[in-house]
Amino acid sequence: METISNMTIDIQSGIRAVLHRKKKVFQQHVNRISGMDDPCLRSLYYARHDWDKASAIDDGLQGIFETGNVLEPVIERIVSEVGLESTPQWRIVGTQTSTNDNLLKEYQISGTIDGFLQIKDPERIKDNNSGWVTLGVVDIKTMSPNIYPRINDFESLGRFPWTRRYRGQLMLYALAHNLEMCYLLLDNKQNLFEMKLISFPVDMAYCDNLLEKAKIVNEAIETETPPVGISDPDTCPKCKFFSFCCPDIVTGKDLQVIDNDELAAVLDRMAELEPVEKEYCELEKQRDALLIKGQDVACGNWLVIWKKIIKNFGASPAKEAFTREEWRKSITRT
Repeated sequence: METISNMTIDIQSGIRAVLHRKKKVFQQHVNRISGMDDPCLRSLYYARHDWDKASAIDDGLQGIFETGNVLEPVIERIVSEVGLESTPQWRIVGTQTSTNDNLLKEYQISGTIDGFLQIKDPERIKDNNSGWVTLGVVDIKTMSPNIYPRINDFESLGRFPWTRRYRGQLMLYALAHNLEMCYLLLDNKQNLFEMKLISFPVDMAYCDNLLEKAKIVNEAIETETPPVGISDPDTCPKCKFFSFCCPDIVTGKDLQVIDNDELAAVLDRMAELEPVEKEYCELEKQRDALLIKGQDVACGNWLVIWKKIIKNFGASPAKEAFTREEWRKSITRT
């Protein structure tokens, strides 16, 4: 029998069980604001008509969703503190406000917003008791430290499929509440006190395109006729209805559809290990930053030994002969 000191705890099994319990799929009766910027009309149709045919969310993505849920109240508290200490003071009010009935009835579009951005204007205190003025709608988005520095304005929101959808989402929120400005408060997951505000106005032409898409989907739901979708090798495989839709994807080469359970299992397992690989690479960077080249060290149960390597490079027509010094390390557990 395994002793307590040698016992191995399978943490991953616990994580999988918790995430599996949290994976819930609900029927979607209307068009969701957060999805209206989807480039595929058929995907929007399936989200309502065939919602139960969506592929299950993988553990990595579900973990990201749950992390966001846990961080949400923490971020709201930080935002409240930061807003009151800023110049001018600002705040977010009306959290989880639903879209108005007109947008819901006419286009069958619904959603809830993170709130409305307000600033305190001393000049307005004479006009009302508080001096708070609403600037527009606002949504709070957390981002990984790799993505956060790359999103700085409306144009850069187009870099990634998920950030691209924020644009239409915010515009429709603003349209629903008769406001002209949209604000995105971006928060770095690595440091929640690192945040920035992106603003952009409502573009009616942009909104009209989204509303037209809603009309097409609504008509398709009535006739139960899926609208024409897209066939994009970059977008389609990432869609949750990819297996159900089976689009004819043109890759420019011969695409073979094969039935290989072993290959599928390997690819699934590799996808599960991606978050671990990223963490390992990050730890490698931290480790190397703490080590000094050429300095042998013993730390805890670990021994780091360095070896100097001299490489000789022969002459070439472009360069003279030269030598280069390199250090290689071996790390062993003692």
